[in-house]
Amino acid sequence: MILNPVKSPYILKQLIDHRDIFVQLVAYVDANDGDVEIPIRVYRNLVKQAISVVGGRGADAELERRRLQQTLDEENLQHERLIVHIDRVRGVMVMAPFLMDMLRHFDVRRMQGLSQAELEDLRSGLNRSLAAFDQVSLDVADDDFREELRLLRRRIQDTQAKMRESVAGLKAQGEHLAEVVDQQDIASLEGADQARRALEHINRIYQRHILPALEFLDPKTAFQQGVPAVNAIRSIARRTSEAELPKLTEELVLAANAIQSYVNDINELRLSLERYVRQNKRQRDQYDRIERAFNALRQAAEERHDDSLRNKYIPIRHPAIQSPGTFRGIRRIPIKRIDWYEIDHKADIEEFTDRRIAELRAQRDREGSVSVDPLHAAASEVELAEQQRHQQIQALLEDWEIPRDCQDLHAALHDRLRARLDGYSLHDLLEALDWIMAMPHVRYRARFQHCLLVHDDLELSYHPLIPHLTTEDDTHER
Repeated sequence: MILNPVKSPYILKQLIDHRDIFVQLVAYVDANDGDVEIPIRVYRNLVKQAISVVGGRGADAELERRRLQQTLDEENLQHERLIVHIDRVRGVMVMAPFLMDMLRHFDVRRMQGLSQAELEDLRSGLNRSLAAFDQVSLDVADDDFREELRLLRRRIQDTQAKMRESVAGLKAQGEHLAEVVDQQDIASLEGADQARRALEHINRIYQRHILPALEFLDPKTAFQQGVPAVNAIRSIARRTSEAELPKLTEELVLAANAIQSYVNDINELRLSLERYVRQNKRQRDQYDRIERAFNALRQAAEERHDDSLRNKYIPIRHPAIQSPGTFRGIRRIPIKRIDWYEIDHKADIEEFTDRRIAELRAQRDREGSVSVDPLHAAASEVELAEQQRHQQIQALLEDWEIPRDCQDLHAALHDRLRARLDGYSLHDLLEALDWIMAMPHVRYRARFQHCLLVHDDLELSYHPLIPHLTTEDDTHER
């Protein structure tokens, strides 16, 4: 039991003086999804931090520290109704709601925007006041009327205060997160990750706080039960006007206009954050496309992986690499340097290689000569030769520009490859045609005409490919 309790004004003064420390209580509540029970050890650690801040030496400094210890003692706060409940068995306590709101007020960034459920509570309360005013007589001498009026004023004041805090908190969080996104170096992995998390937080604020607030303030929003909050206040004002209460009517109209005016601030926040919301959606779509392409390549590589250098090439006709435009339009992020945290990977690789070579030599000495499957080796050599041939064809076509007057793509490719490729055959022509038609800028269509190409006793029957004209090109040609 506290013999000489310190009054609440002095306690609040100490909390305000050390607000930079005690706002950590708000951070703890927010981190635990609004759990109002705070561990006593957490509060005592904050009190120790506040006492340690008191500087100086001597009797005066020691007296000041002891006075601060007595003032901020949890039993003293409970005696002054600043702590609602203390559970010694579980080691938790519940602080007064207004005290948490006061601490939250000192750090604007810790103010949480009103959620849809909280806005619905405010609207429901004003609708209950509207229903109550329909049942009581609008007479100042009536006790029921005065009670309902007092409750209505409290609800209006609560709505105005919470809307103001919500706007301030959302504005501070939005500016901070936008600054994080704009100033991060996306060329680094850490910077790109921080920017991604900030964009996700902005999108969460936009969807869970800004859009519901605009719906709450819109007088034309249709609800299943009741009317919008502003309409409820104005309906009560019309009833007081009919009852010839001009001062109360003016008070209610001004309160409704004050609440309605927050729509401008919320709409300004919406416009400022929409750019980041669109950026977040665009990046998510790009990451999804990259992830799908990477998974396809990874699966194709795992299918051919056998702990050796055989089959290390993925066939050019494999579905994983049949879409050259997969990464088109996505800006490549150059990674200048990767921090390996003082790890010498070169030495690790050399050590592993030396040990692995020694193990393989010992294994070979134990097993004797190594047998090689001739069929498997021949198949690997044939496939490697095909890959090298494909690379030669692609190298000849990478710097080749299709003639503007080309009316037969088969013949143009045939003339180019025949003069520059050793051992050319019509199989090379088909391979080159498949590769060049996969390019996104090459747009050709078949013309109904029968043509024939003869080379080295082989014949190729085909329909010639001609440029696919757009509507503008067709009109210009006519």
